[in-house]
Amino acid sequence: MKSIGLLILFCLVHAISFSQETLNKTDSKGMKEGRWVGKYPSGTLKYEGKFDRNKPVGKWKRYHENGKVKALMSYRLNSDRVFALLFDEEGILYAKGVFDGTLRDSTWNFSKGDLVVRTENYHMGKKEGKATTYDKDGKVISVKEWKNDLPDGISLEYYPSGKKRSEVSFVGGKRNGKALFYDENGLKSMEGSYLDDLSDGGWNLYGKDGKFLYQIKYAKGDIVNKGELDSLQIKASKQIDKARGKIPEPTMNREVFP
Repeated sequence: MKSIGLLILFCLVHAISFSQETLNKTDSKGMKEGRWVGKYPSGTLKYEGKFDRNKPVGKWKRYHENGKVKALMSYRLNSDRVFALLFDEEGILYAKGVFDGTLRDSTWNFSKGDLVVRTENYHMGKKEGKATTYDKDGKVISVKEWKNDLPDGISLEYYPSGKKRSEVSFVGGKRNGKALFYDENGLKSMEGSYLDDLSDGGWNLYGKDGKFLYQIKYAKGDIVNKGELDSLQIKASKQIDKARGKIPEPTMNREVFP
């Protein structure tokens, strides 16, 4: 009984000490130390965690103003790298990855529910390397190469069947170079080139059997052989521009630091 009484007394003393812990302390040099808690103007909790010599350490929690968890952050000892889980205003996980300081770095996974819908690679806050997008069944629907936060390299898109839909070359964020488009049977439907996002040079169109039909000639986006084309062929030329279709890039709320 005596031991139980001592245990209860210890717990009470610990609880009282914790409740009397001084929050939001700074040392003589003005550096943050110990446990810090931040609040929104409304009074609801914004973040909570610990500082050591002005640096966040250990586990941190950040909250949306509605009280739902916004981010779970794990700070590494003697490092600026932070592993983060990010949640939307409903408290559902939508992204996870690493920050270097306050900049995204290495591989980030974006999700919708339990499904990863996109994987991106970063270097100090900028997209670098491959970004892959998946459909609701987990199948790859696009693979795009990035350099210095701009599309640069080959961009591939796929049909739900897994067959290639398009293959377009990017340089410095714009379509430059060869472009190929395919139908759902895997047959080539169009091929041509872009110059700074504009159709340029000869674009060949193919029938459902994969056989060559005719060519539309462009000069920086303008058709230069209209006299050789009928109205249906000119209408088809507009489909070339529509075929540029972009898959929306996912966004991520960067405001997760105190």
